[in-house]
Amino acid sequence: MKNKIVIIFIILAFSLSFPLLCQDQSVSLFSLRAAPGINIPLGRDTELVKIGGGGYISGEFRMPFFQLLSAGIDIGYNYLPLYTDTNLSLLAFGAGAGLDIPFTSWMNLRIFGKGGYFYGLLHDSAGKGGNPYASGGLGLYFRIAEPITLGVEGAYNNYFGFYNDVGVRIGTVLNFGPRVKDKGQKTKLPSKPDVLEQKTEQGQEEGLIITEIVFEDIFPVFFKYYDNNPVGKALLINNEEVPLKEIQVSLYVKQYMDNPKECSAPGTLGPGERAEIDLNALFTERVLEISEGTKVSAQIVAQYVLDGKTYTREAIETIRLFDRNAVTWDDDRKAAAFVTAKDSAVLRFSKQVAGIIKGSAGRAVNGNLLNAVGIHSALSLYGVRYVIDPGSAYEELSQNAAAIDYLQFPRQTLEFKAGDCDDLSILYAALMESVGIETAFITVPGHIFLAFSLNEPPENARNNYLRPDELIFREDTTWVPFEVTEIEGGFLKAWELGAREWRQNNAREQAQLIPIRDAWQIYEPVGFMAEKIDMPMPEEKAIVDAFVNEVTAFIDREISPRVAKLTAEISGSNNNYKAVNRLGVLYARYGLSERAEQQFKTALKQREYVPALVNLGNIYFLENRLQEAMEYYEKAEAVSPDNPKVLLSIARINHEIENYGSAQFAYKKLKEMDPNLAARFSYLDLRGEEAVRAAEIGQVKGVVVWDEE
Repeated sequence: MKNKIVIIFIILAFSLSFPLLCQDQSVSLFSLRAAPGINIPLGRDTELVKIGGGGYISGEFRMPFFQLLSAGIDIGYNYLPLYTDTNLSLLAFGAGAGLDIPFTSWMNLRIFGKGGYFYGLLHDSAGKGGNPYASGGLGLYFRIAEPITLGVEGAYNNYFGFYNDVGVRIGTVLNFGPRVKDKGQKTKLPSKPDVLEQKTEQGQEEGLIITEIVFEDIFPVFFKYYDNNPVGKALLINNEEVPLKEIQVSLYVKQYMDNPKECSAPGTLGPGERAEIDLNALFTERVLEISEGTKVSAQIVAQYVLDGKTYTREAIETIRLFDRNAVTWDDDRKAAAFVTAKDSAVLRFSKQVAGIIKGSAGRAVNGNLLNAVGIHSALSLYGVRYVIDPGSAYEELSQNAAAIDYLQFPRQTLEFKAGDCDDLSILYAALMESVGIETAFITVPGHIFLAFSLNEPPENARNNYLRPDELIFREDTTWVPFEVTEIEGGFLKAWELGAREWRQNNAREQAQLIPIRDAWQIYEPVGFMAEKIDMPMPEEKAIVDAFVNEVTAFIDREISPRVAKLTAEISGSNNNYKAVNRLGVLYARYGLSERAEQQFKTALKQREYVPALVNLGNIYFLENRLQEAMEYYEKAEAVSPDNPKVLLSIARINHEIENYGSAQFAYKKLKEMDPNLAARFSYLDLRGEEAVRAAEIGQVKGVVVWDEE
């Protein structure tokens, strides 16, 4: 009868726990069990033995093929007081097995049995002996933390031929070692997670709910931006009556992401709590291959811990990826992402132009201004033209923050040789930034154009330029406004139109200047690369001629008041050679060599004027006409041998032709006459490559000292 009751109990226990047995399980491979308690004697032994105490310690191993079953070895000790004047100690060694049947994720029933050999010893007596023993019982255990389980158990113990009792014990289990996994409970966020469906009988979802998922429009050109800024939002809801812990959320878009992107999520949600989270995405450059908008699936995975067990929840949403040229004008700074200054086509064009125009204009003109003139001249000769796109006009789309516009990358504009105002602004900005010129977008109602920095403090620029009202002064930077659509009319006209548009709109507080490098801090330029484009450059001579004409026109405009003043002085002084020489120096400083040479020769017709001799020698020195330069320097030396500028000229021309003895003689004398001037050209103390490097470091290579007296 007793055996039937035990069998029925076991069957009932399995039936009740079967749903839990089918869940994912995860337990440690090893455990250490300690169970102290009391021993209650049975039958006739009650007349001899009192209630005693003791316990056992066992080491157990979980069966990987059936994780509910474990086997182990143990050692036990029981202290039994007797009704006589002595007491009894039992030391037992055995082995056994146990079956753990879960009722919930935190409670299980344990059925166990074991046997072995015991050794008994009477205190204060020589009586001792041993025999086999057997034990079996039930326990109820509760998981209080991941590695620790507590419970209570009862067992029948039979020490054959000696004694039997019932033991009631408090058990403590420490789990450790590798975990035995069955159907895939995950302890880490998987790359392709399993989803646990939790529903009540009424069909309401339990656990963590992902809902109210909303995605923004996603533009490939901002794929770097989305790493730190959301592409969408979602709502997390705890639908449990207990807290959910260790919450992690990730977003993954197959084909356009290498790995799931972990999103910011609350670590814990209390019962019934809600939390709105941002969804971020780390796209790869493959999104820039999208030439037509497309729809893809986005996988949102949430992992969390409930009652010590890890669950995952998944949601799939369809998102739209626009094409690589798409953008909205809700933030004008977004156009900076298209300014790809490191694009190979951009670098090829700008570097070639910089090399072609190098040395073709006077050093008195700002270097950034010269490069801007060269780029504008080359683009005009290359054939780039302003073309309005009726379907993508900045004038209309910039007024609608939600409208989708089409912007060209610089290499596309170079390939198409056409673009509207935003395309041309992006192209000019990329070309100038690629040669180190800082640029800025200027936006006014219905239009966008460009400004570039002169890299001059405003106080200097106000004094150095004839028309400071055509410049923009912002803090410590001077900007040149530039109308990018005016390509064929020349650089000065483009500058004039840009300045007029800025003044008019700035007066109405409708103009905004957006430095590209500031915008790049938010909207980084992308690495858009396509097939190499055929980009035949205009003839070098044509670029140089157009460049020189533009620079000459600019110089004439800038120096015209001073030229008029000196011309009047010359006329009023009957062609005074000193005034003529000063006019020649003005032309020379701005690189107008032919005009300067003419004035110096005119002055020399009146007399052997040392400044005119030195200055004419300087003209030839810069043109590498060294023999002619030497001739005029020596004439000046004959008239004024101790003149510091003459000594410098003699030292430099001899150093240039590697006549180092004469160079050192003149330079030594210069150091005595004018130490400051000598220190400026200290490279004259050196020779060969060392001297060349020193001249470059000192920024005096190709520099001469004009003599106005």
